[in-house]
Amino acid sequence: MFLKANEALIEKEILTTSGKITQGGAYVIRALEFYYLSKKYVRIHNMMFAFREKDEDEVILLVEVEDGTYYRLYIMSKALVLKLLSDRFPFILREPKKDETEFLKKELPYPVKKELENYEPKDFLNMEFFHLEKSPQQMENPEFYQQWLVFVRDDQLFMVDPVVNKYYHASQYWFLKVLFDQFDFPYKEVTSNV
Repeated sequence: MFLKANEALIEKEILTTSGKITQGGAYVIRALEFYYLSKKYVRIHNMMFAFREKDEDEVILLVEVEDGTYYRLYIMSKALVLKLLSDRFPFILREPKKDETEFLKKELPYPVKKELENYEPKDFLNMEFFHLEKSPQQMENPEFYQQWLVFVRDDQLFMVDPVVNKYYHASQYWFLKVLFDQFDFPYKEVTSNV
């Protein structure tokens, strides 16, 4: 088993044939170390993002290519992450409706919730946030763990919190604030002087 693993590392150019770590291998090991030491993670479908420091411009991305057997590791800039996400989920760039300036999120009444429970969107975003420094480390603690299912139906944005089974009509602004805050994307909040 050791020989097979060693051959795989040589084939991936992590190790030389004499067993020394290559420059690329050192880069991968360092990225894995940053990934392991991250204090928070963001999972979007099969992509798990890890963070070094809040002001750091790069994230470490682990992509599950084949279910539980094959992964890819990347270090990428946050700007590229935003581009990647908006290409994969175009409603991130959705133009907000006029009334979305009047609310952040509104919990849906029971009949609408029941209707949406049976709705199968063709395009949705599954986001999970893990903050390892927060306790208790339980799914019911929103400071430690959150999950959001996000989709558009009839040009309205919906966000579902499956942990507490709540459905919301969400404004584009609130959705982007949640996403940007978790990724530490820089943005400027607009304040009104009215």
